[in-house]
Amino acid sequence: MKTYPLFALVEDRPCLVVGGGAVGERKVKDLLAAGARVTVVSRELTPGLQALAEKGRLRFIPGEFHPGQLEGMLLVIGATDDMGVNRQVSAAAQERGLLVNIVDQPELCTFIVPAQVRRGALTIAVSTGGASPALARRLREKLEGMFGEEYDLYLRVLERVRERVLAKRRGHPANAALFETLVKGPLEQALASKDQEQALAVLEEALGTVMSPEELAAALGEAWQGDQRGR
Repeated sequence: MKTYPLFALVEDRPCLVVGGGAVGERKVKDLLAAGARVTVVSRELTPGLQALAEKGRLRFIPGEFHPGQLEGMLLVIGATDDMGVNRQVSAAAQERGLLVNIVDQPELCTFIVPAQVRRGALTIAVSTGGASPALARRLREKLEGMFGEEYDLYLRVLERVRERVLAKRRGHPANAALFETLVKGPLEQALASKDQEQALAVLEEALGTVMSPEELAAALGEAWQGDQRGR
């Protein structure tokens, strides 16, 4: 199966999950993490999905799937154990030109959900084009060991610094080289060891001609506080 990799922007967009079991719950949580507005169609819900429904985190339509439920949706995921229902979901979605994924049935899909490693805003996705989901999971496990939780803080620091540099001199021809120097330097190691003083020293050495020590300290502090709140 040939695929074209992309990352869908689903924040505040309506998405439908058909199936309220354990697999459906996993798919719902992934969509919610991306900010989607999720509707679930199912006869029953797992306790986890029921709790999300009671909190207003998702919309629950009890009962059977019917094509009218696709109205206004951006994408659709079929996560039932009923082949007939899955085929119905796929056909109805494709007829309307919607993106559709039927779990473990690539022949019914117009997109595949890859194995993922998430570290804050960093997402690393692995797909074998449906040839071997087991290998995709194995590669994901390797990547989880290579890219630890420190990448969440690392990326937030890079984001804060980049925002400030671009605010000062957007379009400057030296910006690209500046950012490249920053990611090649020892900033990652300093943040992985939670050495805030060393991280600030690295930033000052790389960016001292563009930003003041106070500005760099503020950028680092914002990212660091966000890291602490996330724990």
